[in-house]
Amino acid sequence: MEQRAITQMEKSKKMAKADEKFRQAQAQYAKAVKDENERIRKIQDRHKYMMGGCVLKYFPEGFNAYEFNEPEMNRIIACAFSFAGVANLIKTVIKERPKEEQEAEKTDDQNETVETEGNETEETDYDDADGDDTDSENEENDEDEN
Repeated sequence: MEQRAITQMEKSKKMAKADEKFRQAQAQYAKAVKDENERIRKIQDRHKYMMGGCVLKYFPEGFNAYEFNEPEMNRIIACAFSFAGVANLIKTVIKERPKEEQEAEKTDDQNETVETEGNETEETDYDDADGDDTDSENEENDEDEN
């Protein structure tokens, strides 16, 4: 077999074709990343709406949940979940789940953790944002009263 030298014109055509394929692959990858991020955002948004509905549904009568700002709601919810009875109930609910559902959720949680590691934002601890420990003192006083 004879090997012939590639002419400059053929080389340019091959480079142009390869460059076009490369750009298409980049665009396809970018679209896939965008679609995956959109899918994750929709899952997270559905969960946020569901959780917000639960807070409104079980908020004590006589209070309007919309009157509280985010740091205040964080304190209220943190206090509500700090009781041992709530922790025990959460464990009971998890134990009562069907086996297939638990395995599927573990897989989903692992996938979401891997997928969202680069997109997570740092959460702020609003209770300690002012730097004093007055909130923890108030919580101790509340526990003494109960």
